[in-house]
Amino acid sequence: MQDPGRNMLRSSAAFAFCLLLLSAAPVHTAQDKPQKEKNEGKTFFLVARPELREPIFKESVVLRLPSSVGVGEGLVVGLILNKPARVALSDIFPDDQALQNRSETVYFGGPVEPRAPGVILRSSEPIKKAALLFDDIYVSFDPDFIRELLKEPKKTPDLRLFVGRSQWARAQLQNEMVMGAWLSVQAETNLIFSTGSQYLWRKLFDRAEPAPVAKVADVHVPPFNCAMSQLELGAKSYPWNFNNDQVCNSWR
Repeated sequence: MQDPGRNMLRSSAAFAFCLLLLSAAPVHTAQDKPQKEKNEGKTFFLVARPELREPIFKESVVLRLPSSVGVGEGLVVGLILNKPARVALSDIFPDDQALQNRSETVYFGGPVEPRAPGVILRSSEPIKKAALLFDDIYVSFDPDFIRELLKEPKKTPDLRLFVGRSQWARAQLQNEMVMGAWLSVQAETNLIFSTGSQYLWRKLFDRAEPAPVAKVADVHVPPFNCAMSQLELGAKSYPWNFNNDQVCNSWR
């Protein structure tokens, strides 16, 4: 005959063990979710690994914007920082007479909407038409706001003008990171506005400590369709040379 007291003791122990499992399970999720959300809310540099052969992103440094700065649900946006060219502002704002006789250093932000302007700037005051990235660094893709900034350049000395942007589905970028296409480095203000953009990739690549990956040599990013780019731009060819021999020849 079984001892009722012993059976009760076993039942209590089993019940306590189940409670322990139930209480421990959410702890792992609670730790992972804030970490993921924390990363999604950060601004950092994506530094292309040498194995990334896709011409547009070869030896590129992309300022990866936080998830709050998006153009659609589930999309990640970034701006390439090290592909400059001298561009007439009339090519970007053809209908604005005040900008007709000026040229600026413009950076190729990426292949998505390659004629759409974007800007990164510093401001000690909040800006309604721009999104705060970190500290006093803001980004905006509002063409009217950018147009007004360019008309009074002395008011915003720390400013980077872009055309086009880089863009991924969140899962696509995560997969490229896992495959070792990119290194992640904390963003710094002085590097965003560096005048030596031709040295930026090497500087950040040498600084980064790559995580181990299974087969870096197998990294493959679907190539940007240059022919489609021309269809999107219309009959007029892309007028700007961003000093990258690897970029589509049709842009020259």
